Amino acid sequence: MWVEKYRPKSVEEMVGNEESRVEFFNWLKNWKKGSKPALLLGPPGTGKTTLVHLVANKLGYNTIELNASDVRTKEKMMQILGPSLGSKGLFGENLLIFLDEVDGMYDRQDRGGIEFVEELIEKSIVPIAMAANLEDDKKIIKLIKKSKLFRFTRIPPRLVEIYVDNILKKENIRLSKETIRLIVRESKGDMRAAINTAQSLSGLSIEEISNIVSSRDLNYSLRECFESFFNAKSQEEAYEALRNCNIMPRDKIRLVFASIMNSNLSDDLLIKALEKIGEADEIVKMMEKTQEWRLLRYFDRILAYSIFNTIPKGIVSYSEEDMPWDLKIRMWNESRALRDFSKRLSNFFHTSSKEVLSIYLPYLLLILSKDKDSMKRFFRAFGLDDSALKVMMKEAERISIKMG
Repeated sequence: MWVEKYRPKSVEEMVGNEESRVEFFNWLKNWKKGSKPALLLGPPGTGKTTLVHLVANKLGYNTIELNASDVRTKEKMMQILGPSLGSKGLFGENLLIFLDEVDGMYDRQDRGGIEFVEELIEKSIVPIAMAANLEDDKKIIKLIKKSKLFRFTRIPPRLVEIYVDNILKKENIRLSKETIRLIVRESKGDMRAAINTAQSLSGLSIEEISNIVSSRDLNYSLRECFESFFNAKSQEEAYEALRNCNIMPRDKIRLVFASIMNSNLSDDLLIKALEKIGEADEIVKMMEKTQEWRLLRYFDRILAYSIFNTIPKGIVSYSEEDMPWDLKIRMWNESRALRDFSKRLSNFFHTSSKEVLSIYLPYLLLILSKDKDSMKRFFRAFGLDDSALKVMMKEAERISIKMG
């Protein structure tokens, strides 16, 4: 197979993801007991497995590899890895444990496989490297928090084309430029897929090649889809990114909303973007009400075009958080003071504490912000301590700035 025959023999021969390659090399070179394990995260065919083996070999490590999607149970993992958990191998060599495809161990029949990986991370006194294709599973997110993360992205088309073209020349095989570019385009940055396709397509017509490569089933992570979506260079590219995301329309709206809300947009851009999201949400509501599901075919294009035309490229990054981090911090730090004060003020106004927070308090703070001494006396009269008083002063300052 060409993919094995022309597998890079050194880190320098690899293409794409240069920054992640350098960072992983430095991680293993500087590894010491207590260091976090490495998690190489990204689409298939981007060099994660190859990099682990090449770096380990260059730095004098023997690699014990285990494909987690094939060996899922704790018992089987322990049988393979148990004897290797010391700092040295049988002959004193350095060892590296490599768990490939850790995102493939999350079915019910795993019987403790993921728990064993977590235990291994806590107890191992040898370096551990892991690789995964998708990060959408909550358990992968748990591993991300415990690991040193190295992100891999799809190989740029130009690099894939150069690499494939070089292999074809070495094999003395000619494919038309049109055919090579079709292979590259449909491989979607998966170098392994491009090489395998090139090997299998010698002598076929362009139409036969097109039918074969366009039928390939590709999996995209949510992050990959939405990062491509928010960084698209054209409306059509934004549409393709959203179309490749295999989730329901309402989930797409939710993730676009979450990403936008957690980005640093100006008020004007934010308002325009939220209006477009609202329009897309109305379309989904209409489909649900009328059962006109045939309109679903237009949804991705409508949402993609409207957001692309509203938000400049590269301003928004993917996020699943339901509200901005700074707002969460404020809620954690200030909610108790606001809640306690609203209860006291509700008795004074003879209304609910919720109504106080949503209606009365903003106007009250705006009025009181004109005279800080009066504000302090007012809040002291309601028995607020120093920390609660600071919360109210900050909130009054925010409202005053907003109102100009």
